[in-house]
Amino acid sequence: MPPGQPGPSGQPGFPGPPGPSSHRPTTTNGLAVASLITGVLGCVSLISIILGVIALKQIKERGQRGRGLAIAGIVISLLWGVVGTASYLFLKSVDGDDIAGKLPSPKATVTKPKDVGANKMRVGDCINDNSAAATTATDGPVEVESVKVVPCTSPHDGEVLASFRLAVATLPTDAQMSKLASAGCKARVGTRLNRDPAGASLATSYYYPTIQSWADGDRLVTCVAVHATEGKKLTRKLRV
Repeated sequence: MPPGQPGPSGQPGFPGPPGPSSHRPTTTNGLAVASLITGVLGCVSLISIILGVIALKQIKERGQRGRGLAIAGIVISLLWGVVGTASYLFLKSVDGDDIAGKLPSPKATVTKPKDVGANKMRVGDCINDNSAAATTATDGPVEVESVKVVPCTSPHDGEVLASFRLAVATLPTDAQMSKLASAGCKARVGTRLNRDPAGASLATSYYYPTIQSWADGDRLVTCVAVHATEGKKLTRKLRV
């Protein structure tokens, strides 16, 4: 008698092979849920990836649901990592000196004069030009190796308001360098000078790399506010 066929008396023979089971997993893997939640939070993306990997392994072994949740948690965490890396690289690429030039000038903290290299001036410094002539847009270039940083409450030639780096590959001529420095400083501090009560009597000066300092990697332009009248000094910190 063939298996699975009823016998002569109407009794069933051997049972046939079992049909496909209709049972499906009803539980969702907890680590998959945790992976998605921590992935959305972002600040714990590494934990989310670890949880997601473990969840995928458990889901495969236990036949649970939640594979999509685990994968989503891992993907979101990786995206957070990409965004964080891109943000870090962008902020690193932005010139810190240029950013500093756009912030309000810090309060003067210098209590006694000190000499610093001309390319070492910082935003907020009040200076006396050791060459005895600050370079302005109408003067010819004067090579300055160092300046004297002095208290802003004492008479001084100028106040550093901004600085930026030249984005050129080759050394410009003096005329080109002066044009780049002048345009860059006017863009950064030109309108700010008008905020000071004595803005009408102020002008913009600048310092840029020499041939020697350029060869040493110097690309810094320093923007300085000076008195518009030649020979006159500033006597206080500007309100710009």
